[in-house]
Amino acid sequence: MYKKPSAARGVQQTYEQLLKANLRDQVPAWLKAMREVPPTDSLVRDPSYFSTKGKLAFEKDGADVASGGVATIKRTLPKGCVSIGHSKRHLRTRSTRPPKIEFPEDKLRRVFYKNHPFELSRPRIVMEPTGLTNQDWSQLAGGSRQITGEDVIRHQHYLMQSQGMSEHDAYAQVTSEFYKIRAREEIEAKIAQQEARAYGARMLKKPFSATLVKMENREIRRSAKAFKLRQEEQLLRTATSEKMFAAAGETA
Repeated sequence: MYKKPSAARGVQQTYEQLLKANLRDQVPAWLKAMREVPPTDSLVRDPSYFSTKGKLAFEKDGADVASGGVATIKRTLPKGCVSIGHSKRHLRTRSTRPPKIEFPEDKLRRVFYKNHPFELSRPRIVMEPTGLTNQDWSQLAGGSRQITGEDVIRHQHYLMQSQGMSEHDAYAQVTSEFYKIRAREEIEAKIAQQEARAYGARMLKKPFSATLVKMENREIRRSAKAFKLRQEEQLLRTATSEKMFAAAGETA
């Protein structure tokens, strides 16, 4: 809910109208200061001032499809039930929030990373070699640069905009090219590894496969040994207490 600026900012205009109507005789000292240095406007603007909802091309297309005769369901309370919170709804004040910005690529991005979640954990090169923003997305593989999920999304959006392909057809074409590129990268990595071993290179052990497993087994053995000692101490204490109670019963 947008809160309007305070009415105290119109004090100068109101008092000047009172002077013109001869409802006030004396001019206060603060009026001259307000004329020379008027108060600033409110820095808080209505979010609808920046809103572009329904004005962009892709939003108009989606609105036409969404408004194709879909009936709305009006929810009502059963007979005899009274809503308590609705009577005080006008007292609630909401903070000013900017409008949600939605781009056509966002939907494509959600679909791609939902089907390929492991692409998010793949390391990426975030450095921009050229700094140019107007790249050519007509081809998925361009030179020796790294292919990421963002390239797939951009290429799919290019096919949908330039060639008029549907979202499903563009996704199928782009993912088929993407799988071929990933398969070629895996084959090249395997061939490079085999060539290195043929020339006498020794592959280093991965820290997450050998070293950490050894550390985990060592900690497991330590924990098992400590648990066994505690169990033996507990049994010894139980046996000692039973002997003490038995001896006390015999003497009594």
